[in-house]
Amino acid sequence: FQADKAELPRLKSDILQFLGKLHLLKILEDDPLQLPPKAPDLYLRIGGLTLALTGPAGYFSSTLSPFATAFSEKDPIDQRIELRPALPPSHPLGEALLRSDQLIVLKNTDRYILIFPAAESPLEAWLSFDGSKVILYAAGSPSQIFVKDIFHALRLCFLYLAQKKCLFALHSASLLYRKHIWLFSGHSGAGKSTHTHLWHSFLQVPLINGDLNLLDCRIPLTPAVHGLPWCGTSEISTPGTWPLGGIIFLKQAPENHVEQLSPEEGQLAIAQHLISPSWTGTQAVLNLKAAQDLYPHILVCRLYCTKETQAVETVRAAIDQWLES
Repeated sequence: FQADKAELPRLKSDILQFLGKLHLLKILEDDPLQLPPKAPDLYLRIGGLTLALTGPAGYFSSTLSPFATAFSEKDPIDQRIELRPALPPSHPLGEALLRSDQLIVLKNTDRYILIFPAAESPLEAWLSFDGSKVILYAAGSPSQIFVKDIFHALRLCFLYLAQKKCLFALHSASLLYRKHIWLFSGHSGAGKSTHTHLWHSFLQVPLINGDLNLLDCRIPLTPAVHGLPWCGTSEISTPGTWPLGGIIFLKQAPENHVEQLSPEEGQLAIAQHLISPSWTGTQAVLNLKAAQDLYPHILVCRLYCTKETQAVETVRAAIDQWLES
């Protein structure tokens, strides 16, 4: 504007005021997921994916620590997450894909908006469609309860990205036996924790995760399981990667016996217990395809079981037979 040096401060003020008005009127908008370059406070390595987390101290759960890693420039960052201890700016709500007392999922023009109504303080995540960027608005002090709420919000954002990479989360307890991971799943109250602890007491096998396991379907012929930091209330969470041996669905019964599941029954049972996102039809199809790809390469059966060690002996015999066949 050919202004002289004395006029520059007032000119700058006028321009910023004008831009501010455009912003308020939604004529000029910021890119909501344009994360500024800054050194992350925490790198995580989960299932071969690298997460870079940035945010104030105290907002990230210590349960993530065993999965922390030193970043190498050779490793690309798969998901950048910035936690902002503030309310989100006003925005259009978008199309509602899911609404419950625990989670609201909205689809906007350039992102998903995840709202967590049950959180102790206002909590909202903005997630890019490709899963690579997350802004987490956490407008509350980092109390123990709120840090746990944030921990679970991070899980949902990670599982969205993981699904796109052919990694799927199964609600299950896991243990390591004969160099393979065995997942024990079932409806709430089926006895996953009780049964896996019987294995641990009876055979001293390591327990890997008490609630959630990440299935790797990137190479269907050799499916694998990755440890996760999210483990429900079990406090059993182990980093690592192992071959997947099978998925055993538990059902309480007066006697112990194993029932083989047909391809249709097995695939449906696996899909029903996946907790990877299914907000859209595309996501639901991905989950079903994962179950279909896994079934031919692993043991899939149902264990009708008591709470006694004989249940372990019954299913161990079926596992040994499958491994040796």
